[in-house]
Amino acid sequence: MFIILGVVILAIILALAFAVYYSSEKQTVYTDLKDKHVVVTGGSSGIGKAAAEEAARLGAHVTIIGRDVSKLSSALDEIIKYRLNKDQKIQFASLDLTTDYNSIAKCLSDLEATVAPIFMLVNCAGMCICGQFEQMKHEDIKQMIDLNYFGTAYSTKYVLPGMKIRGEGIVVFVSSEAALLGIYGYSAYSGGKWAVRGLAESLFMELIGTGVRLTLAFPPDTDTPGLKNEDLTKPKETKLISSGGGLQSPESVAKTMIHDAMTGRKYSVFGLSGMMMSLLNCGSIDSLSQVLVQISCMGLLRTIMVGVLISFHKIVWDNLKEKKESIKNK
Repeated sequence: MFIILGVVILAIILALAFAVYYSSEKQTVYTDLKDKHVVVTGGSSGIGKAAAEEAARLGAHVTIIGRDVSKLSSALDEIIKYRLNKDQKIQFASLDLTTDYNSIAKCLSDLEATVAPIFMLVNCAGMCICGQFEQMKHEDIKQMIDLNYFGTAYSTKYVLPGMKIRGEGIVVFVSSEAALLGIYGYSAYSGGKWAVRGLAESLFMELIGTGVRLTLAFPPDTDTPGLKNEDLTKPKETKLISSGGGLQSPESVAKTMIHDAMTGRKYSVFGLSGMMMSLLNCGSIDSLSQVLVQISCMGLLRTIMVGVLISFHKIVWDNLKEKKESIKNK
């Protein structure tokens, strides 16, 4: 009886493994970013500045976006030191990402006209104000949603059509481990970051077959000016909970995130806690190893859920084939 059950389970695992292999889109792996235009929002400090430095180190033309011109100018002086050659254009644009879509679109359009089409958009702009939800100012809640979610959504909405026409492009969303698990004191902040995650996971399917891809990053506490501001309002309970994940450097987070995006990974996670939470809470079917870990460690329900996710991807692929056939027959 146990032998038969074992054979059945093995057959299910192998069937799902083959389904993952054949339903996965073959990814182009980029070893550098030479002559590519990389735009980083929130690029004047923290993870954003470190991401811009890594892009410059990989040969890209880099534009950083932020609000404070003096901070942008200072960051630019540091980023220039990492470029491979003097032909690389390193510049900044001052823009408030909590503004309307048309202002964001105009800024990005102007950047493309002066440098090159945007190949990679890294959405790092964000902020966190901690506190119990009912005690927070409604203006702070709105500001976080406007910057963390709409700043990402509007910038991405602008770049996607051009990327699809060119058949290539990379978008990076910087979410947070607070989008994987609700945590005391992060209620308002988590709302915007969970929205970013929801947008990303829907776009994973919408981008199938376009040559454009998206990486969703879940950084833990990172040693940035933003974290120092966050600590000013962080309740004791939040500090005790978040300290368990350790403290990452912005350079290590940025490097991992950029290289995960270049190799086509959908999720960029940091440390054991990030890996475990992403496997438990995300629809991770990037690779055979991910599927095997989920099925072997998480049991029957996860096995069924992996099958459901694969069926969703199959629907998208089948419809894509129908559209292509329809175009051919016209």
